[in-house]
Amino acid sequence: MCKKISIIEENDLRECAKIYVDIFNAEPWNDKWTEGTAFNRLRDIYCSPNFMGVKYTMEGGIKGAVFGNCEQWYEGMHFNVKEMFVTTDLQGKGIGTQLLKNIEEAVKDVDVRAIILFTEKDCKTDDFYRKNGFGELDFMAMLEKSI
Repeated sequence: MCKKISIIEENDLRECAKIYVDIFNAEPWNDKWTEGTAFNRLRDIYCSPNFMGVKYTMEGGIKGAVFGNCEQWYEGMHFNVKEMFVTTDLQGKGIGTQLLKNIEEAVKDVDVRAIILFTEKDCKTDDFYRKNGFGELDFMAMLEKSI
């Protein structure tokens, strides 16, 4: 069984979009993505300045990925994890942790000092990220205003 982590390329976006729909339209998220809207989301991230992303492939197919971009901040660069996913059948097997470690090493090479992400509180993703060394920022809040 051939497994590897490598850089996301533009021709990976359609396959990633299919996986994205399967994962995020299921429990616990129950979103309403289509392959078209998921593709547009991932393409928007891919086309953002300073995009970086890695994919986990196994048996010739993509099984997980991290999408994000680097941004300048006054104290240095930080990396924004915009999307991360692993196929449902492979969750809990260490692939997400491998993806995070790989993207962390990749962004260190471009002098990134912090990785930032948003996730739902008190759910399995929150627990996953905490287990991988992330902590809540006491001085920040994510706010929304519907329009």
